[in-house]
Amino acid sequence: MDKLKGMLKAYEEWVARNPDVVGDFETTAKWVSYFIAGRISSSNVLSELVYTLSNMLVFYNDRIIDGERSAKENSMLRLQSKLCYRLKVTLTTLEYSEVFIEISARRLFGQTGKWLLIALIQVFKAAGRLFILRHSTSDIITSPPIASLNRRALGKQRKTAAAGASAANDDANVIQSQHSVTFQLKRSGRIIRKVEGAPPIQYRDFNLHVENNEAAKAQVPRQLLTAEYLYISKPLIHLAAMGLFGRRSWKQYMVALSVDLYSIHLYRQRRHLMSKQQKLELSRRCINLMYFLVRSPFYESYTQTRLERLLDLLVRTVPLAKMVSDPLKDYIPQWQSTYFYLWST
Repeated sequence: MDKLKGMLKAYEEWVARNPDVVGDFETTAKWVSYFIAGRISSSNVLSELVYTLSNMLVFYNDRIIDGERSAKENSMLRLQSKLCYRLKVTLTTLEYSEVFIEISARRLFGQTGKWLLIALIQVFKAAGRLFILRHSTSDIITSPPIASLNRRALGKQRKTAAAGASAANDDANVIQSQHSVTFQLKRSGRIIRKVEGAPPIQYRDFNLHVENNEAAKAQVPRQLLTAEYLYISKPLIHLAAMGLFGRRSWKQYMVALSVDLYSIHLYRQRRHLMSKQQKLELSRRCINLMYFLVRSPFYESYTQTRLERLLDLLVRTVPLAKMVSDPLKDYIPQWQSTYFYLWST
């Protein structure tokens, strides 16, 4: 056990020191899942397992690389309980492994077991998101709840912070060489910093009011809760509509699309109350509306024939395009039936 802990600690230290190498390895793992698809028996289960494990590896490595922000997260836990953070980790893990669970359930328990498991997963996800919404400072839930770390931006921030800290230390050393910046109280013996001991003016932050405004936006606009409640309940509404009207019915399709559009409409009506992070998430949800082009029954009625024509055109006009277009023709129907559920986003 001690040896295993030592190996794990050594791995964490290596990841923290070599984020670029780790990123290359993660990308390779994802490409392996694409290469496996369709080449061996049970390839859809195996490729999805590899893809799920690669996402879990990225998620775990993000937590290691983002060591500095963990201190901020710990301070945030005083505002939102540890239960909320653990629930976000659970929901993120579930979202990464959701498709693999669905495929495995279909293999093991058939269609009935698959849909029962899907319903249980969506009920748990909706309940978890509602709990986070009511017991944390977030008024909009991202998908996944803990987003992937922007390692490039974090690296730039660390370099900038290191350069600023070095310059600040140099200026502080100059000030201290001129005169002492502290004094000791006679009775208590406590060391107190003088006004002259403050950081140089060019390194002081006077943007506290901006941060307060953003924090207020993240907490105050209760008017946005109706839109978020509607968005969280969308998968359950969609599942109920599928049970009533059938999976390939236009009625269930329009119900899901209407819920999405109305939720976005409510947000856009009160856009002035939203923080920057909320606006970014709303933009992502608007882009995700494109998925309706490849969801049943719209896909079978319109998108499928046009996509096949486009692939045929590429074969006729682009040299060697047949090597790519033929496998795509075979895989696209399977991908469409496997990945483009409304609850996958």
